[in-house]
Amino acid sequence: MIAGVRGGLAAAWARQRWAVAAGQLLWFACMAIGIACSGGIESAVRVEPKPAGPDLWLEVFLNNAKVAALAFSGVATLGLTTVAFSLLSGLGVGVLIGHAYALGGGQLLRAVGPHAVLELPALGLAVAAGLAPALGLSRRLASGRGAPFSQHVVDAAVLFGTSLAALAVAAGVETWVSPR
Repeated sequence: MIAGVRGGLAAAWARQRWAVAAGQLLWFACMAIGIACSGGIESAVRVEPKPAGPDLWLEVFLNNAKVAALAFSGVATLGLTTVAFSLLSGLGVGVLIGHAYALGGGQLLRAVGPHAVLELPALGLAVAAGLAPALGLSRRLASGRGAPFSQHVVDAAVLFGTSLAALAVAAGVETWVSPR
Protein backbone atom coordinates (compact mmCIF):
# COMPACT_ATOMS: atom_id res chain seq x y z
CA MET A 1 0.00 0.00 0.00
CA ILE A 2 2.71 2.50 1.00
CA ALA A 3 4.73 1.70 -2.12
CA GLY A 4 1.64 2.42 -4.25
CA VAL A 5 1.08 5.78 -2.56
CA ARG A 6 4.74 6.66 -2.92
CA GLY A 7 4.64 5.68 -6.60
CA GLY A 8 1.52 7.80 -7.16
CA LEU A 9 3.14 10.81 -5.51
CA ALA A 10 6.28 10.38 -7.57
CA ALA A 11 4.25 10.11 -10.77
CA ALA A 12 2.29 13.28 -9.96
CA TRP A 13 5.51 15.16 -9.22
CA ALA A 14 7.07 13.90 -12.47
CA ARG A 15 4.04 14.96 -14.54
CA GLN A 16 3.94 18.38 -12.87
CA ARG A 17 7.66 19.18 -12.81
CA TRP A 18 7.13 22.18 -15.09
CA ALA A 19 4.26 23.46 -12.97
CA VAL A 20 6.43 23.09 -9.86
CA ALA A 21 9.25 25.00 -11.54
CA ALA A 22 6.86 27.69 -12.80
CA GLY A 23 5.17 28.02 -9.41
CA GLN A 24 8.43 28.40 -7.53
CA LEU A 25 9.78 30.83 -10.12
CA LEU A 26 6.64 32.99 -10.04
CA TRP A 27 6.45 33.03 -6.23
CA PHE A 28 10.14 33.75 -5.63
CA ALA A 29 10.36 36.31 -8.47
CA CYS A 30 7.47 38.27 -6.97
CA MET A 31 9.15 38.13 -3.55
CA ALA A 32 12.44 39.32 -5.07
CA ILE A 33 10.68 42.29 -6.67
CA GLY A 34 9.05 43.08 -3.32
CA ILE A 35 12.43 42.97 -1.58
CA ALA A 36 13.92 45.26 -4.24
CA CYS A 37 11.05 47.76 -3.83
CA SER A 38 10.91 47.63 -0.03
CA GLY A 39 13.17 50.64 0.49
CA GLY A 40 10.58 53.11 -0.76
CA ILE A 41 7.65 51.75 1.23
CA GLU A 42 6.92 52.59 4.87
CA SER A 43 7.84 49.75 7.20
CA ALA A 44 5.17 47.76 9.02
CA VAL A 45 7.61 45.35 10.67
CA ARG A 46 7.23 45.00 14.42
CA VAL A 47 8.10 42.31 16.90
CA GLU A 48 5.29 40.74 18.90
CA PRO A 49 6.60 37.68 20.74
CA LYS A 50 3.98 35.05 21.54
CA PRO A 51 4.37 32.06 23.84
CA ALA A 52 5.05 28.78 22.07
CA GLY A 53 2.38 26.12 22.29
CA PRO A 54 -0.32 24.26 20.38
CA ASP A 55 -2.49 27.38 20.07
CA LEU A 56 0.32 29.28 18.36
CA TRP A 57 1.04 26.29 16.09
CA LEU A 58 -2.61 26.17 15.04
CA GLU A 59 -2.69 29.95 14.45
CA VAL A 60 0.44 29.84 12.29
CA PHE A 61 -0.67 26.75 10.38
CA LEU A 62 -4.18 28.06 9.67
CA ASN A 63 -2.82 31.42 8.53
CA ASN A 64 -0.41 29.72 6.12
CA ALA A 65 -3.05 27.21 4.99
CA LYS A 66 -5.38 30.10 4.07
CA VAL A 67 -2.60 31.66 2.02
CA ALA A 68 -1.92 28.32 0.32
CA ALA A 69 -5.64 27.87 -0.41
CA LEU A 70 -5.71 31.26 -2.16
CA ALA A 71 -2.79 30.13 -4.33
CA PHE A 72 -4.53 26.80 -5.02
CA SER A 73 -7.74 28.57 -6.11
CA GLY A 74 -6.23 28.86 -9.59
CA VAL A 75 -7.38 25.28 -10.17
CA ALA A 76 -10.91 26.69 -10.60
CA THR A 77 -9.86 29.75 -12.64
CA LEU A 78 -7.21 28.21 -14.91
CA GLY A 79 -4.45 29.92 -12.97
CA LEU A 80 -5.77 33.49 -13.03
CA THR A 81 -6.30 33.80 -9.27
CA THR A 82 -2.98 32.06 -8.67
CA VAL A 83 -1.11 34.65 -10.74
CA ALA A 84 -2.96 37.52 -9.04
CA PHE A 85 -2.29 35.97 -5.63
CA SER A 86 1.41 35.55 -6.43
CA LEU A 87 1.75 39.14 -7.55
CA LEU A 88 0.04 40.60 -4.49
CA SER A 89 1.14 38.20 -1.79
CA GLY A 90 4.61 37.56 -3.18
CA LEU A 91 5.28 41.29 -3.45
CA GLY A 92 3.91 41.81 0.07
CA VAL A 93 6.07 39.05 1.56
CA GLY A 94 9.06 40.45 -0.31
CA VAL A 95 8.49 43.95 1.09
CA LEU A 96 8.14 42.47 4.58
CA ILE A 97 11.40 40.53 4.17
CA GLY A 98 13.13 43.67 2.87
CA HIS A 99 12.00 45.68 5.90
CA ALA A 100 12.94 42.93 8.33
CA TYR A 101 16.37 42.66 6.69
CA ALA A 102 16.84 46.40 7.20
CA LEU A 103 16.49 45.79 10.94
CA GLY A 104 19.45 43.42 10.78
CA GLY A 105 20.30 40.54 8.48
CA GLY A 106 21.61 38.29 11.26
CA GLN A 107 18.53 38.90 13.40
CA LEU A 108 16.28 38.16 10.41
CA LEU A 109 18.05 34.87 9.66
CA ARG A 110 17.80 33.75 13.28
CA ALA A 111 14.13 34.74 13.57
CA VAL A 112 12.72 33.41 10.30
CA GLY A 113 15.46 31.30 8.73
CA PRO A 114 14.61 28.01 10.44
CA HIS A 115 10.99 27.96 9.28
CA ALA A 116 11.26 30.06 6.11
CA VAL A 117 13.30 27.37 4.34
CA LEU A 118 10.20 25.14 4.57
CA GLU A 119 7.39 27.69 4.50
CA LEU A 120 8.31 29.74 1.44
CA PRO A 121 8.89 26.78 -0.93
CA ALA A 122 5.71 25.15 0.45
CA LEU A 123 3.76 28.25 -0.55
CA GLY A 124 5.48 28.11 -3.94
CA LEU A 125 4.23 24.52 -4.19
CA ALA A 126 0.67 25.76 -3.60
CA VAL A 127 1.25 28.25 -6.43
CA ALA A 128 2.39 25.33 -8.61
CA ALA A 129 -0.77 23.43 -7.69
CA GLY A 130 -2.89 26.41 -8.76
CA LEU A 131 -1.08 26.57 -12.11
CA ALA A 132 -0.92 22.82 -12.86
CA PRO A 133 -4.28 22.35 -14.63
CA ALA A 134 -3.85 25.46 -16.79
CA LEU A 135 -0.30 24.49 -17.78
CA GLY A 136 -1.38 20.91 -18.49
CA LEU A 137 -4.31 22.08 -20.61
CA SER A 138 -2.18 24.53 -22.57
CA ARG A 139 0.45 21.85 -23.20
CA ARG A 140 -2.27 19.45 -24.42
CA LEU A 141 -3.83 22.09 -26.69
CA ALA A 142 -0.45 23.13 -28.10
CA SER A 143 0.95 19.66 -28.78
CA GLY A 144 -2.11 17.44 -28.88
CA ARG A 145 -0.55 15.10 -26.32
CA GLY A 146 -0.27 14.83 -22.60
CA ALA A 147 -2.36 13.70 -19.69
CA PRO A 148 -6.09 14.45 -19.63
CA PHE A 149 -7.21 17.60 -17.84
CA SER A 150 -8.69 15.57 -14.98
CA GLN A 151 -5.26 14.06 -14.27
CA HIS A 152 -3.78 17.55 -13.91
CA VAL A 153 -6.52 18.44 -11.41
CA VAL A 154 -5.72 15.31 -9.39
CA ASP A 155 -2.01 16.14 -9.57
CA ALA A 156 -2.78 19.68 -8.40
CA ALA A 157 -4.54 18.22 -5.35
CA VAL A 158 -1.47 16.08 -4.65
CA LEU A 159 0.79 19.13 -4.86
CA PHE A 160 -1.57 21.12 -2.61
CA GLY A 161 -1.64 18.29 -0.06
CA THR A 162 2.14 18.17 -0.10
CA SER A 163 2.20 21.93 0.41
CA LEU A 164 -0.11 21.65 3.44
CA ALA A 165 2.02 18.87 4.94
CA ALA A 166 5.16 21.02 4.57
CA LEU A 167 3.31 24.01 6.05
CA ALA A 168 2.32 21.89 9.08
CA VAL A 169 5.99 21.07 9.68
CA ALA A 170 7.01 24.71 9.06
CA ALA A 171 4.41 25.86 11.62
CA GLY A 172 5.96 23.50 14.16
CA VAL A 173 9.42 24.87 13.44
CA GLU A 174 8.12 28.45 13.63
CA THR A 175 6.36 27.71 16.93
CA TRP A 176 8.98 25.72 18.78
CA VAL A 177 12.35 26.31 17.01
CA SER A 178 12.46 29.85 15.63
CA PRO A 179 13.36 32.24 18.45
CA ARG A 180 10.45 34.08 20.00
